[in-house]
Amino acid sequence: MVVKMMKKFRHAGVSSAQSTSGLVMERAKKFWVKIKFIALLVVFAGLSLASLAGIYSAHSTPVEEEKITALATYRHLGRYDYVAELKPNEIYDNRLTMGPGENLYIKIVDNLSITFSYGFSCDSPAAIVAEYVVDMYVESPGKWVKRLTAVPENSVSSWGNEAEFSTELFVSVPWFEGLKGTIDTETGTSASSYNLRVKPSIHTRAETNVGTVDESFTPELVMNFTYGGAEGSQIVPSGLESNSSGTIPKVEKIYHPEVLTQRRAFYMLSAVALAGLICSLWLFLRARPEKPEKVVEEMIAPFKEAMVEVAEEPAYKEQRATVRMKSLEDLVYIAEGLAKPVLHLREERVHTFYVLDGPVRYEYSFKLSGTKA
Repeated sequence: MVVKMMKKFRHAGVSSAQSTSGLVMERAKKFWVKIKFIALLVVFAGLSLASLAGIYSAHSTPVEEEKITALATYRHLGRYDYVAELKPNEIYDNRLTMGPGENLYIKIVDNLSITFSYGFSCDSPAAIVAEYVVDMYVESPGKWVKRLTAVPENSVSSWGNEAEFSTELFVSVPWFEGLKGTIDTETGTSASSYNLRVKPSIHTRAETNVGTVDESFTPELVMNFTYGGAEGSQIVPSGLESNSSGTIPKVEKIYHPEVLTQRRAFYMLSAVALAGLICSLWLFLRARPEKPEKVVEEMIAPFKEAMVEVAEEPAYKEQRATVRMKSLEDLVYIAEGLAKPVLHLREERVHTFYVLDGPVRYEYSFKLSGTKA
């Protein structure tokens, strides 16, 4: 009878051990599956970032670009020179004329002879035609402007690398003061500063064997008449020289088909990486760790009938010897051999299983983290 009961106990213990071993293997399998999902997440996240960077780089590179080569260069140059005829004066020892760089005091200047010179040059021979007209403006800044035609429409033609012309203007200072005084009287205005503006409008067309130049050039001279002030009444010129340069360009369009190929490749990689990332994330969320309490229930499920839940530790009248078991299966095997129940005590994050046999206590315990207590 005893032999039969021991066989029965051993058979039950083996079955319990097999069940728990299967549970451990299943949990290990889930753990490695989780590790695989994490690896997949990392891989697809890296691919997604790489594909996005590739798309940005591919779109930063133009499919078509323009290459500009200068076939010829050209230049417009406008220069002003002037000679001021003076009245008898003390400050300049009765000098009769003055040029640029010296102070022109209005009260001793009788008239201004202004010379304007224009030149166009090109490093490629061309048929050059320059049409021009010179206007002159007398103005009280912010109040009124009087337009005068100083030089009527004219033109010059040339073949070669250069074309030029010059023209002269004569301005009488008494005439200027009389005109601005009349207009001030008519308008009821007055000012301490007036401008005489010389404004040529030049249209140049140069036809070369590599292209055509068709431009306008407006070099402006401003003679500022300032009355009073710390530096006295003076005529101050500005804009004595102006220039403008340019090129006759050759524009080539260069097509880069490989950029489109790169874009398509990165689009496909991005789609695959995004799909893989979404699937990996979904699988990872499905394989999330189970709740600790659920893990406990799965562990004790094969031995549920042999267990009794207790609310607290029993009180002992005498000292007991405690035998710590290596596994729950071993403890259940002992309990079945002794025909004793397995007492289960749930405490905060610790589960204790034990079997009482007189002065001996067989015990197995573990924390919810899975580490033995």
